[in-house]
Amino acid sequence: MHPSKTAETYLVDSASLAGRRCYKIRDADWRALEIHGTAVPGYTWIPLSDDEGGGWTSYWMRIDAGAQGPMHQHPTTELILVVDGVFTDSDGSHFQAGDALTYPAGSSHSSCSAQGCTVLVVARASTGLTDQPAR
Repeated sequence: MHPSKTAETYLVDSASLAGRRCYKIRDADWRALEIHGTAVPGYTWIPLSDDEGGGWTSYWMRIDAGAQGPMHQHPTTELILVVDGVFTDSDGSHFQAGDALTYPAGSSHSSCSAQGCTVLVVARASTGLTDQPAR
């Protein structure tokens, strides 16, 4: 848009927004995160949304201060957005609010947080894989 022009207003058909959802983190929604059927101490999660075509899934994940997660392998690419706190990877790298990480298929790592953190995770939808939380 040219700087001398004013911003245009676009009307959106309300029917096109019918599937929109707003997710707010509420303390009552957190549930224990399980990997391979075993709860991971200090890790909780809230399922968010899945792609209706089965392509991806998303969830909030919270790591309590001092919690250490297990080493695990990613069968597909995973995206993590740090929302608050400090997320620490198994190589000692620290990631802060606003940092986005991707892990390629086949990569392995564990994570922890000295002070606690909340992250948004987006990954390929599970097809029987056991390294993602069970819904």
